Amino acid sequence: MSEKKYPSETFCLLPWVHLSTRPDGSMRVCCTANASSVGPTNDKVHGGQVGILKTDDGKPNNLNVSDFETAWNSNYMKNVRLQMLNGEKPPSCMKCYKEEASGHNSKRMWETNYWSQRVNVDELIENTSADGGVPPNLAYIDLRFGTKCQLACVMCSPHDSSGWIKDYKKIFPEVKNESLKETMQWHDKGSTNGSSYNWHKQNPVFWKQFYEQMPSMQQIYFAGGESLIIEEHYEILEHAIKMGYAKNLELRYNSNGVEWRDDLFDLWKEFKLVRFHYSVDSIEGMNDYIRYPSEWSRQEEVFHILDKQTSDNVEVTVACAVQALNIYYIPDFIKWKLEQGFSKINMWPFGAGGINYHFVYHPAHLNVKVLPDWFKAEIRKKYEEFYPWWEENWALGIPSWHKDKVTKEDFMQAGYGIKRLEGMLKFMESEDWSIRLPELKEYLSLCDRQRNNSFSSTFIEMAEIFKDIK
Repeated sequence: MSEKKYPSETFCLLPWVHLSTRPDGSMRVCCTANASSVGPTNDKVHGGQVGILKTDDGKPNNLNVSDFETAWNSNYMKNVRLQMLNGEKPPSCMKCYKEEASGHNSKRMWETNYWSQRVNVDELIENTSADGGVPPNLAYIDLRFGTKCQLACVMCSPHDSSGWIKDYKKIFPEVKNESLKETMQWHDKGSTNGSSYNWHKQNPVFWKQFYEQMPSMQQIYFAGGESLIIEEHYEILEHAIKMGYAKNLELRYNSNGVEWRDDLFDLWKEFKLVRFHYSVDSIEGMNDYIRYPSEWSRQEEVFHILDKQTSDNVEVTVACAVQALNIYYIPDFIKWKLEQGFSKINMWPFGAGGINYHFVYHPAHLNVKVLPDWFKAEIRKKYEEFYPWWEENWALGIPSWHKDKVTKEDFMQAGYGIKRLEGMLKFMESEDWSIRLPELKEYLSLCDRQRNNSFSSTFIEMAEIFKDIK
């Protein structure tokens, strides 16, 4: 966290400025406070839905049957705020606290630092009522309009990608491991608890409330599904431009970058700032395996398009989902990225010129903690051998307009450089989830059979992991 004084050590600004949606219409404190577990098994104590906003009777507060202004000051949100003010750790937020305990720079830390420069923290706290209620003035909203997506990434599921449905229907009936079966469970069409992946369709209450908030809104975050192929995303951009809001509005994206509407870059020019987080997790055949069925040749092409053809108000970063399959190869990804000579992608200070990262928690069998201790040691060795190269070539990540302002010492102290990688390793080493290795082995075997892929020939250095796993 920054040196700014906050109400408590567990404080996060997001419950005061932000609300997040899920593709099925559920709402949550933020995208990190999702319904998945932070441990090796699902959280039964909290119904396996930690982070999902709930009504007083314990049902999900879903946009199909509710509205986000009501959810904003639900007892659930009020309690989260009060817990933070009292220095307690809300169950919704355990992901961040666990990451911080292992030395990793969490979403709570960087979002609080970011928004403390854009809102009056003291005023927000002063306007918080005794029961935790705050005025419904959203500065920042995370919108996920259903699951429409072209890809079926290995760490994803039908909960977030329509591209997964075909494979899921073939793979799930073959699952034998009970833990894997529980992890992969999907309630077809998202029809439970009144949820629907079309919650944003024919929903006049949502759209009325959303557009009423837009004049004072500072940032909209689009994710998926795949945001760039969802028409409502373009309707929002066009409305903001038409009504004169765009010049004061920041856009953020998580996107696979596979395709977009022809006029997207022209629309972006009208906005104050666009932060585009390009979701890529590795290079070459490893990309094709993880983000199936994308092709590295297209992903590489998109890197250069985003770097050269977007306007000056567009910042591009790599959003890498760190998981068991790619953590060993991240130094290779960073090296490839730095050697491309990009002019804007993850340039200083974002990623210290490298790439940005977030951990995969669900499915839990893909979390980096599942790796056996001997392979974790190999990963650490590879990173420590990589650090001298990055130290020597640190200037590759500094854009021309910063070259005289940034020193090597600045780079070495950067929270998103080598320090960030060390935080990743410490997080990986903080717990042993290797009990899930049989689950991971079965999952990859089933995916390989359905997709005609080969884990062992793609991730050669990892092939020995499953040698003695039954």
